Amino acid sequence: MSTETLVRLDDSGKTIYFAFFNAAGQVFDFDSEVLAFVDLGDAVEPGLAASEYSDAGGAGKSQYIASVNLALLNNTAAQLHCTAIAFEQAGGSPDPETDSACSQPVPLEIQYGREGQNQISIHCGISTDSTSGSYLEVQAWLESNGAVIPLSDSATCSCEIRQIDAEEDGIQITTVNFGTVNAQSIFTHSKNNPSLENDRQYRAKFTITDGGISWSTTKNFVVLP
Repeated sequence: MSTETLVRLDDSGKTIYFAFFNAAGQVFDFDSEVLAFVDLGDAVEPGLAASEYSDAGGAGKSQYIASVNLALLNNTAAQLHCTAIAFEQAGGSPDPETDSACSQPVPLEIQYGREGQNQISIHCGISTDSTSGSYLEVQAWLESNGAVIPLSDSATCSCEIRQIDAEEDGIQITTVNFGTVNAQSIFTHSKNNPSLENDRQYRAKFTITDGGISWSTTKNFVVLP
């Protein structure tokens, strides 16, 4: 997760807030019971209040600063393209429909609560009984910049394991087998007597899907004689 800090330099004594608009023209509603993009006229709390720092830009000028947790705007695999615009509040509450915009739109691209397109990859682990292959445990998760990605409850994982010198996949671990990701955002599954042969090399292909986007990777492992 990351925080975006927005700054507006303007005359002192104003009430400034920032509003966030998606590509469909909807505004983000910061009301605790909504926390989603909605049609402009339906928003309960369409603005993020900025704090004024007087004389921070010279005499009679103030800096207006607000910070937003990007995970509030989008914490999914799908990339969100939105813009932040500063408004001068005229009435008792923010109203982007009638208040005057006082800044150019600031573009934001958000994925999994981080700005920009993240470099996301699957990491995985495989454990076997090293002498008989009678036990198998697999784990898989997503990482970006060394941090585990928090997956949604609807995320899925599957794994196909093939003996490298064979012509067919030997073991299928389905999305049902893996079930829902655990509290650490890691998929795990174990099998007793998984029909692995001693002294053989295997290749496991993992696929994780979240928000309609899939990532895949392969990992080789050996069952020793």
